[in-house]
Amino acid sequence: TGTEDSMIKIWDLKGRLNVANFPGHQGPITSIAFSENGYYLATSAEDSVVKLWDLRKLKNFKTLQLTDKYEVRSLAFDQSGTYLSVAGSDVRVYLCKQWQELISFNDHTAMATGVRFGHNATFVASGSMDRSVKFFGIQ
Repeated sequence: TGTEDSMIKIWDLKGRLNVANFPGHQGPITSIAFSENGYYLATSAEDSVVKLWDLRKLKNFKTLQLTDKYEVRSLAFDQSGTYLSVAGSDVRVYLCKQWQELISFNDHTAMATGVRFGHNATFVASGSMDRSVKFFGIQ
């Protein structure tokens, strides 16, 4: 879960226990996404950064500093763990192993609020406050 006080919490659902906490963001948490194998967690808050966490080591291993005032609203890994998509002020796709931006899309006229990968990560679908759903090819 993500909290208003900038904390990411991992829970044991069976025991209903908080088993790990990840501090480090500034501002309320806006999105959380697990990688396909469960090894990594991507998180965002109102601080214009995306943090990548290694859940096996319980530590932050990478911080993606976005442009100032970038508002992240949604994060998603593809089914293979090759890509991470970030939606907010625009839609961006990152190559996971290098954590470098691969492509960005600015076609929405308002904030992008949701993003998901299509079959085999050949495209990304994003929804926006402009009341549209757009599909972007990435390969």
